[in-house]
Amino acid sequence: MLKRIKKRMRFAGKAGEKKNNNKWNAGFSLIEVIAVTIIIGVMATMLMPAIDGAGSKARNAKLKNDLATLDQAIATYKLEQGSVPASLDNLVPGYIAKNKGFKDAKNEDFQYSVSGNNYSLTGSDAEGNTVTSNGSVAAETQG
Repeated sequence: MLKRIKKRMRFAGKAGEKKNNNKWNAGFSLIEVIAVTIIIGVMATMLMPAIDGAGSKARNAKLKNDLATLDQAIATYKLEQGSVPASLDNLVPGYIAKNKGFKDAKNEDFQYSVSGNNYSLTGSDAEGNTVTSNGSVAAETQG
């Protein structure tokens, strides 16, 4: 075992000797480049499903945030005015910012309806399912 190590050290060169720095010895071999490319390709393929679902998750999160914001604005309006607004346009500019652009995940306007002093506020998520706001009458009857 010791003989093998000494033999390899002899081939490695002695201290002070210049090694043959040939331009053909520098760089990566074709096999190394192909191996790294394959590894990167496999890793990218494994990440694709996670990246594909990110857009719909973000749209659904925005939908829930917008519904909560509108619920808060409607509740504030109801406290100050004594009744719910006849339409969401009545909330502008005192309760929500003008041209805020509240849309559901399908980029459609929210469905808002009033029945007496109660309201229903719904929108569609990225998969097309109907989502009802927490302050709506429909949400109160479901829970």
